[in-house]
Amino acid sequence: MKWSEVRNKYPDKWVLFEALEAHSENGKREVDDISILNTFDDSSKATKMYREIHKKNPQRELYVAHTQKKNLEIRERRWLGIRV
Repeated sequence: MKWSEVRNKYPDKWVLFEALEAHSENGKREVDDISILNTFDDSSKATKMYREIHKKNPQRELYVAHTQKKNLEIRERRWLGIRV
């Protein structure tokens, strides 16, 4: 599903989604294909579910966004240091 389709199907909602296909471009993550995991009326519930799923499956590319946004703007962060 494309972001424009998500916006039409779930107007004025917070969505928790997984990027099925994505690529990096100019320091941003461009999401090409989306799978909706759940929708919410407020961001705190969406963020809570994100943390729960991410804790169990940190390799999944999950995001929370509001469908009010015309375009997804996901900036990439560089992690410095060593994770233990």
